[in-house]
Amino acid sequence: MDLTTLRLLSSECGLRVLSVGKPTLLVEPSRRLADWQEQGFAADMAYMRRDPALLANPLALLPEAKSIISFALAYSRRALPALTPGYGRVARYAWGRDYHKVLRKRLERLVCRVEQHLQAPVLRRLGVDALPLLERAVAEGSGLGFVGKNSMLIRQGEGSFFFLAEILWDVVIEDVPTAGGGAGGCGSCSRCRTACPTGALVEEYRLDARRCISYLSIEKRGSLEEWEREALGEWIFGCDLCQEVCPFNHRALKEERPAEVPEFEAENGCGGLLFLPGVLGLRSAEAFLERFAGTPLMRAGREGLLRNAAVTAANTKSLVCIDVLDEAAGSDASAVVREHADWALRKLRLSENL
Repeated sequence: MDLTTLRLLSSECGLRVLSVGKPTLLVEPSRRLADWQEQGFAADMAYMRRDPALLANPLALLPEAKSIISFALAYSRRALPALTPGYGRVARYAWGRDYHKVLRKRLERLVCRVEQHLQAPVLRRLGVDALPLLERAVAEGSGLGFVGKNSMLIRQGEGSFFFLAEILWDVVIEDVPTAGGGAGGCGSCSRCRTACPTGALVEEYRLDARRCISYLSIEKRGSLEEWEREALGEWIFGCDLCQEVCPFNHRALKEERPAEVPEFEAENGCGGLLFLPGVLGLRSAEAFLERFAGTPLMRAGREGLLRNAAVTAANTKSLVCIDVLDEAAGSDASAVVREHADWALRKLRLSENL
């Protein structure tokens, strides 16, 4: 299949940005990953502590693979909603619908179109932040963008507010230009490292997940340490600070560019703010599922999101949460939620001399 046809079919399936790479061993990324793991920067994310030889080898996933296609689909760059007491902030990628499901459907649609075009079945593996593969390294190697000092993949003129997805398949793509890695670089800029309130960007291009607000609010399970609770600040789910200050995102944010597909817009999901009393009042798994099914916030789980809501309420001095915090501290089924609700109550009462 030629690249022009692939681009046309991809566009018809709502996948407008792509690059093509060879499914070869990612030697240098594998070495960097092993060093990162040895430093303990993966925290307790078991999926990021897997053997680098696996994560850096596309052919371990599909030995018959002939090419790997990387896609980027932007989410919302619209203005941040103003934060008022009683609300917690949500990272941009989670404003709309669950990107895993949205992008996978588009990938499946594209594979069907390619099979129709080739009149033959296609062996493939589809990836939407789920394959055991270093997708940023794959995308950078095929020229989709470059990895910045905040460890995010950045595209010239576009920035970094986008999702990645991949198709690894046994399809040969013709007329592919030689890729020497993503063009561009951060130069002497270090705004992302300066803006990170927890010092998670311990070195240029190196993130310590143990200190990252996104990790603490989404991936970490159980109780948060005292410093971790304060570190969350106003963030109930995720964090965008290192991207918001990035010069490569300046134009898109200034122009308030919308998401590339409507599913990622705030009105089709949870939006940029969550009403903390509403979250803290979700007393059952069924209530949580009814409220957040089909959104990225399911990742934190009921216990994690209520834990975060209690902490955010204390950090933002949201007195409107006192009654529901009192209820959660006394009767929630989760010991973790009860613990953090009780902590938040004490912080609020102490700060207001209540």
